[in-house]
Amino acid sequence: MALKAKFSGKHTKVNPITGKAFPVFRFKVSGSTEELQQFETAQGDNYRIDEDTQEPLWFTTRYISDNVELIITDNNRVIADDSELSKLQSLVETYGESVARLMLMQKS
Repeated sequence: MALKAKFSGKHTKVNPITGKAFPVFRFKVSGSTEELQQFETAQGDNYRIDEDTQEPLWFTTRYISDNVELIITDNNRVIADDSELSKLQSLVETYGESVARLMLMQKS
């Protein structure tokens, strides 16, 4: 099993230095007991749980999908696995949007 995160809402924060507002996306995290312990360790002081469900929460300023897999990096950062988006971006950059769309349509 892998750490999974399901979209749970969004709020807006304001950068105290620039005064610019930015979105923060909230996800509820699930996984095995061991994975959730690793997640808690990796989050450190940033570890939060949902007050109602007691599920761990993960926050990001980059929306990827309603359901994502999470990766704990070698330096203990928690990030979304954006492999599929990276592949799509590569297709568009290499072949252009129209050809990438045709290639994806043929895959389905």
